[in-house]
Amino acid sequence: MHRVRLLIVNHAVELGGAELVLLKTLDHAPKSLFEVEVACPHEGPLTEELAKRGVLVHMGHPCRRLLGVKRKSLGAKSGAVLLYPMDFLISAIRLFLLIRRRNYDIVLTNSAKADIYGSLAGRLAGIPVVWRLHDIVSPDAFNSINLFLFGFFGKFFASRIIAISDAVARAIISRGVSEKKVSVVYNGVEIQHEISSEEREKIRSEFGLKPDTPAAALVGRLVDWKGPDVFVRACSIVARKVPDAKFLLVGDAVYGEDEYVEFLKRLTKELGLTGKVIFTGFREDVLDLLASVDCLVHASTLPEPFGLVIAEAMSAGVPVVATGAGGVPEIVEDGTTGILVPPGDHKSLAEAIAKILLDSRLGKQMGEKGKARAAQLFDIKKTSKEIFDLLMNLAEKHKRLNPDHPA
Repeated sequence: MHRVRLLIVNHAVELGGAELVLLKTLDHAPKSLFEVEVACPHEGPLTEELAKRGVLVHMGHPCRRLLGVKRKSLGAKSGAVLLYPMDFLISAIRLFLLIRRRNYDIVLTNSAKADIYGSLAGRLAGIPVVWRLHDIVSPDAFNSINLFLFGFFGKFFASRIIAISDAVARAIISRGVSEKKVSVVYNGVEIQHEISSEEREKIRSEFGLKPDTPAAALVGRLVDWKGPDVFVRACSIVARKVPDAKFLLVGDAVYGEDEYVEFLKRLTKELGLTGKVIFTGFREDVLDLLASVDCLVHASTLPEPFGLVIAEAMSAGVPVVATGAGGVPEIVEDGTTGILVPPGDHKSLAEAIAKILLDSRLGKQMGEKGKARAAQLFDIKKTSKEIFDLLMNLAEKHKRLNPDHPA
C-alpha cells in the first residue's frame, strides 16, 4: 500500500508551543499510512527531537534572512524590507524544488511564515497545502502587510486550514477565507499523566513547599504579553488573604528579553514578595510540576490562540484561573473547571486565586471536572487522528482527481 508522503514545514527550530504539539502529534502518527519528513531553516532543539524520532529533516527552508521578518515588522534593518519579496520567492522556489525532488503528496505548514511561502511552493508543485494555524490573525498580533498576506494566501493558496481554536478560525475567516476551508482541531495533550504523592512532595520540597502549603503557578515564557507582572501584582493581594501561600513563576526569558525578567524580580522585591514568589527558571518537568501545585494561573494580556498549558493543567486535575479572551473560554468552563477573569485585571485575578487556594474542596471539584473535559476534548490521540484523517482524505482526493500527477 502506498504511504502518503507528507512534508511538514516549520520556520522555527526552538521548542515553542506549536513545535511541542507537533512533536506530540508525530508521536501518534499512523506510520503505516504516512511517511513524514520535515523542512526547517537549520539545526536546533526541534531538529534534535525529530532526529530522536527518526524523522528526516531538510535544512535551509526558509532562507536565513527571511527569519528576521517579525509579525509586527519586516525586519530589524530598513534595507531588509526591500529584500523581503525576493527572500520570499527564493524560499518558495527552494521548497518547490524539494517537493518535486522528494515527490511529496501533501504539505502541512506549522508556523506563520511557513504558511505563506509553503502555500506558494505547494501551489507551484501542484499538491495540496494544509495550514496548521496557531495564531489569531488580527491587528493585535500582525502588521497590515502580514494581515494581507494571511488573507490572500489563505484564500487563494491554502487547500485547507486547521485552526487550533474557534477564535483562531473566526479570525482567519474574517480575512476573507471561506468557512468551508477552515476546520477546528484543538491542540492535544497527554491525558494519562499522573504522579505519586512521593513525587509531588519531592518537587514541592525543591522550592521549600510543605505538602499542605497552598501554591499557585504561572507557567510559560516570561514575556510581557503573557502577563507575569499582572500575576506578581495579584500575588501581593493573595499573600494578604492566604499568608502561607507561595507562588511559582515557571519559565525564563527567551529571544533576548532578560531585562523583563530583571524587572519582574525588582517588582517582586518592591511588593514585599521576596521568598513568596519563586522564580524556577526553565523546567523540563512541567507536567510533573503542574500536578504538584493547587492552581494554574494564566494571565495573558492579549487574546491567547489556545493556551496549551491550561489544557495540560486540566489533564493533571489542576484547577485553572485564566484571562477569558481568545481561545481560552473554549478550554475553561468558567465556574466549573476554573475561573475566568478580564485580561490585565490583577485584582480580579487575585480574588480568583485566593478563592481556589482557600477552598481545597472547590479546587478538587474543579480539577476533577477539568480532567474529564480534557480527556473528552484535548486527548492527543484524538486530535492527532483528526489531523491525519483530514490529511489522508485530502491526499486521496487529490490523487483521484490528478491520477497522472508526478507526486
